[in-house]
Amino acid sequence: MENEGYAEKTLPSGRKVIAELRNVSKRFGAVLAATNLNLSVGEGEFLSFLGPSGCGKTTALRMLAGFESPSDGDVLLDGEVVNDLDAHRRPVNMVFQQYALFPHMTVAQNIGYGLRQRRPRLPKSLIAEKVSKTLEVVRLGGFEDRKIWEMSGGQQQRVALARAIINEPKLLLLDEPMAALDSKLRKEMQIELQDLQRKLGITFVLVTHDQEEALSMSDRICIMRDGRIVQIGSPQELYDRPNSRYVANFVGTSNFFDGTVTGPAGELTTVRLTNGMSVQATPGGDLADGHEVCICVRPEQMKMHHQGDGVPVEVRNRIFLGEHTEYLVNHETLGDFLVLSPRQSELAEGPFAVGDNATVSWDANSALILDRN
Repeated sequence: MENEGYAEKTLPSGRKVIAELRNVSKRFGAVLAATNLNLSVGEGEFLSFLGPSGCGKTTALRMLAGFESPSDGDVLLDGEVVNDLDAHRRPVNMVFQQYALFPHMTVAQNIGYGLRQRRPRLPKSLIAEKVSKTLEVVRLGGFEDRKIWEMSGGQQQRVALARAIINEPKLLLLDEPMAALDSKLRKEMQIELQDLQRKLGITFVLVTHDQEEALSMSDRICIMRDGRIVQIGSPQELYDRPNSRYVANFVGTSNFFDGTVTGPAGELTTVRLTNGMSVQATPGGDLADGHEVCICVRPEQMKMHHQGDGVPVEVRNRIFLGEHTEYLVNHETLGDFLVLSPRQSELAEGPFAVGDNATVSWDANSALILDRN
């Protein structure tokens, strides 16, 4: 899928462009790791690259950082081409997945390392002052003399962030910085990272394969597949209007029913499913008659009833999750799919048990027709 010009059309209005990839490709020998990347990053934006391992997201990040040079195209910072500018000369800092902290140094020595490398040298008193202020920003005041190995995983991450932001970069790049944290701590750090980004106003670019992480933290998300950008948009745009089955499957949870377009019906389009059933849904693009498509319906858009009109199903599994209940249901020809029933609906309709027969319905406006690929 071509993505040229896509990012420019979706850049939030009023933001100054601080970083760009223009027709950028990257080859490692015979392997094409990134293809025709076009992306504009706005000043003060929190943007995430999201995709599975090997999709090219880290390669894109490393080209912004200066650790890799593009094989084709240009990388720009503040409107200037920086293809040949060394990483340490760019107004960019990077936080790595493993943090890359110096175990023999104290917290203060780690944080102030970059300042000590500047030429001409900065006064020691100024470095100490900046380190102290930065420690307060990341809520590590009083930890100056601790050794790295005395710090928890979450504290080490804050040290890595402090070391990156103390140099006041225009662009902070984060390569899966929370991958090593447990689930509870990861959620806490997601909130802290958002708060820190808002407080500092620095542009953050995050690489992650965790959809929840990207959805909860980002202003925009750049979805990648096989070295290409396939869609860019706000979390809500990508969730509500994915442009392909791939994006719908990667952002959130979806049920898919394969079929063929058989004709329009006003604002809706009619699709004949592979089991012969005809349904109406909202077209996600220009799809001609005979086009092989899939119907995408989010589980929370489905309603389950003990009786009434709808698709007849049998309840295969039930998981109570407090605010809602997740049902795995089966239709004899559509197969298994998921339904999320909110607590309020459960109280009104009554719960369903494994083995119960039920009917499932959904609004045609909440069903999206997507290309099958």
